[in-house]
Amino acid sequence: MAVEIKNSGFLKDSVKHVVIRTLMSKLKEINQKLDDINENMKYFEKKYGMQTEIFYKKFVNGALEDDIDFFEWKASYEICNELKEEKGMLLEAIG
Repeated sequence: MAVEIKNSGFLKDSVKHVVIRTLMSKLKEINQKLDDINENMKYFEKKYGMQTEIFYKKFVNGALEDDIDFFEWKASYEICNELKEEKGMLLEAIG
C-alpha cells in the first residue's frame, strides 16, 4: 500500500531544513579536513623550504626524487584541491 504525502509548505520547508543542515554538517567536516591537510602541507613546506604549488609542479614533472614524504605531500595537495572543489559545490547548493 502506497502512502501519499501531500505537498504542503510545512513539509517542503522541513525537508529543506534537513537538507541544509546535512550540507552544513558536511561543510564543517570538509573544513576540518582542510585544516588538517593545510597543517600537513605547511610542515612539508617548512621541512623542504618550498611552497606546495612549486613542489607539486617539480614532483609531477620528475624533477624530484621518489621520497615517501613527497608522495604524501603530493596526495595532500591533490586531496586539498578536491575538497576545495567539493566545498565550493556545497556552498553553491546552500546558496
